[in-house]
Amino acid sequence: METFKMIQSRKAVRQYSGQITKEQLQKIITAANAAAVGMGEFENYRLTVIQKAEILNKLSGIYDAPTVIVVSAKNPSAMEDISAGTIVHNMELTAEDQGLGANYNMSSLGSIPDDVIPDGFKPIFALTLGQTTEKFVPREISLDKIKTNIVK
Repeated sequence: METFKMIQSRKAVRQYSGQITKEQLQKIITAANAAAVGMGEFENYRLTVIQKAEILNKLSGIYDAPTVIVVSAKNPSAMEDISAGTIVHNMELTAEDQGLGANYNMSSLGSIPDDVIPDGFKPIFALTLGQTTEKFVPREISLDKIKTNIVK
């Protein structure tokens, strides 16, 4: 799918019909590693892929997603928060490009058990993922949703 068409088709999916494949997960993780992060300090981030039912059942606000990927950072500041956003956005677009359902998620962060995230890292963003029957169709995007000032 071409990039702009995919952006026009993007939507939050909250109903999942099955688990993602190993190959789909690998592409999503590759996209995460292609993200721009502040100062190129990739060592300050961790991805935690949660597919274990006992842990998923403890997470709030994940809409019964069969996969949740958590982006964590060491000592997160504004730079790490923004970088986590780019990581998650790359993963979300890659998921939808593969026809998967995805949803940005921060509501689950407080319910992640302490022993799931690597020591020294704090969860700052998550993505719910799964197979979906939803169709991704381009929609018109209004140019006044975000007010814009153009300075010439």
